[in-house]
Amino acid sequence: MTAINRRRFIQLTGGTAAFSMLSTSIAKAAAIPAARRTGTLKDVEHIVVLMQENRSFDHYFGTLRGVRGFGDPRPVILPSGKSVWYQSDGTKDVLPFHPDAQNLGLQFLEDLAHDWDTGHQAWNNGAYDQWVPAKTATTMAHLNREDIPFHYALADAFTICDAYHCSLLTCTDPNRYYMWTGYTGNDGKGGGPVLDNAEAGYSWTTYPERLEAAGVSWKIYQDIGTGLNAAGYWGWTEDAYIGNYGDNCAATRQYRNAQPGDALYEKARTGTNVSTGEGFFDSSRLT
Repeated sequence: MTAINRRRFIQLTGGTAAFSMLSTSIAKAAAIPAARRTGTLKDVEHIVVLMQENRSFDHYFGTLRGVRGFGDPRPVILPSGKSVWYQSDGTKDVLPFHPDAQNLGLQFLEDLAHDWDTGHQAWNNGAYDQWVPAKTATTMAHLNREDIPFHYALADAFTICDAYHCSLLTCTDPNRYYMWTGYTGNDGKGGGPVLDNAEAGYSWTTYPERLEAAGVSWKIYQDIGTGLNAAGYWGWTEDAYIGNYGDNCAATRQYRNAQPGDALYEKARTGTNVSTGEGFFDSSRLT
């Protein structure tokens, strides 16, 4: 991340105080007594789902104590007889490594290929031995606690699930459709199957629609970017700090056709507008 981008990030998140507030917020959350009333799932009042992308579990938490990370006692064994950590580039093995850079957690690492072809090449029919040829040696790079202290603080304070895998060996949108709907149109219905980031506007039922039908409240939190409509590319923008990168996969045809006043419009077609000077956390639309 360049110095200019870093300054902009700090500005948009409310200043340098935001960084220290993040750790404080974890401590406050952990100190709140559990709202135990029935001892069942009925006690859960809010569920927040945040999906990041282009990061493996081990890229973030491979060095975290107690997880099946780089210390896994039963790793996948390659056809070569070595553990899965020994990924060959054709001439030598590349092991997991920590890049030598300052402020690594605030820098953009190389964006590795994440598509159907390279994903299946790396998988290699279950051999798992083509990661470096498919995605370059950077696929073996990882962060640690010093790089992403907030993520590690979350893992320390709460529960982390280490058996984490993407839903489909391909790019962003199909995996996000799994998150939003549990489905990618693999039977050809609703405009599917989704195998790439075409953003074609599919038509099967999403989880928010099921929540709405069941009378359960929900809300999509996002920045509108250049506009959450066709003219604004559904939030897509070249600026990495505004918009939703055009990857709001709840934007199926039902959402795109929704009008002001409709639940799908009011809860999924609104958001902050950072480009006009708003911050990420100071809009009334976030309530």
